[in-house]
Amino acid sequence: MTSNDLQPRRSTAIKRVIYVITLTAKMWLNFSFALLLIALMEVSLTSYYKVSDEAKSEHAVKAAAYSGVYEDPVLAEEYLKERVDAVDWPLPLAPYTQSLEPDYTGKFLNVHDGIRRTWNGGPSNDDESTQINIFFFGGSTLWGWGSRDDFTIPSLVAKNLVKSGISAKVTNYAVNGDATTQSLIRFIFELKKRNVPDLVIFYGGLIDAESTCSEDRPGLPLDGPDFERMSRENEARVSIKPENIAIMRFLAGRKRHGGCQKNLDTLSDGAADVYFENIRFIETISGSLLFKTLFYLEPQLNDKEKITIYEQKAIERHDGWLPGASSLYSLMRNKVVARDHDRADQNVLHDLRSIFSGVSSPIYMDSEHYGEDGNNRIAHKISADILALYASGK
Repeated sequence: MTSNDLQPRRSTAIKRVIYVITLTAKMWLNFSFALLLIALMEVSLTSYYKVSDEAKSEHAVKAAAYSGVYEDPVLAEEYLKERVDAVDWPLPLAPYTQSLEPDYTGKFLNVHDGIRRTWNGGPSNDDESTQINIFFFGGSTLWGWGSRDDFTIPSLVAKNLVKSGISAKVTNYAVNGDATTQSLIRFIFELKKRNVPDLVIFYGGLIDAESTCSEDRPGLPLDGPDFERMSRENEARVSIKPENIAIMRFLAGRKRHGGCQKNLDTLSDGAADVYFENIRFIETISGSLLFKTLFYLEPQLNDKEKITIYEQKAIERHDGWLPGASSLYSLMRNKVVARDHDRADQNVLHDLRSIFSGVSSPIYMDSEHYGEDGNNRIAHKISADILALYASGK
């Protein structure tokens, strides 16, 4: 092959190389442009959703404060804004129990070592050994989602007992989002530290039903499978869920849960089994450690006979978020109560579904949580049960 034959081939090869380089450069330029565009969209949507979410939060706070639930809506709005600042969902992770309350110091809301502050009057005769040591365990309703520190259910029970001449030290171990099994584990941790109460009160049930409906199986924490994982080295949270990406949130639209209407009977059986076995376990260890027990199945908004317009809208929002959850809780509660009635030893399980019967004024500040008037009504019932428990010498 002569040099004259090689020259055209070299020229062709060079042209092809130049073409490939040019094409690659164009593709890289297009890719970079697309990447830049996506980044700009992500930043813009993130900013938009941040402003939008804050606006929705402010609207919800104002709506709750001026719903008629609170005597002083201005004061209520101030507290509810503080609660938004104090409680950042999801909560920090914790072993075994999944979550813990972040510490916070505020005007109306204070949490130290994961425990919300509770009003306590102190011993009447400066002798702490004469005080009844009472533990409360539960979820957000007991924690006091819609209430100031001194007006949560445990705080109001402590005040009522003092008025009745009973000196008690009350501790609120409730954590937002806790199902009964999580509360049980928290209680076991206290017992392991030899922190044994005279009386332990478990309040809840609604989260058990909601977690069962949400996860389509009983016994799991609410949002347990989707909870953020922590690094083994520094326990830092890693957010890799698609909904944390603004573009994915935009494309997917508003997230809706399918609910559990099609499997209510089976799921409510399972939820009742989990709840009732937790009761039996706690009662078993109470016999050896010599503490008393009380259990309360909380009311839900659907139980209220005279529902306000604001409360009706709250029901509709809840049913849209998790269809079937309210019905599942009603069935679960019926089955738990029926089993308790079949036992020889009763009077430790109390069903509060009728606690707001005949009340026409607003009680609920959202679909699940009461204002301070609702807490007060429930606290009077629990206080009366405590007085009866100790008066009877059981």
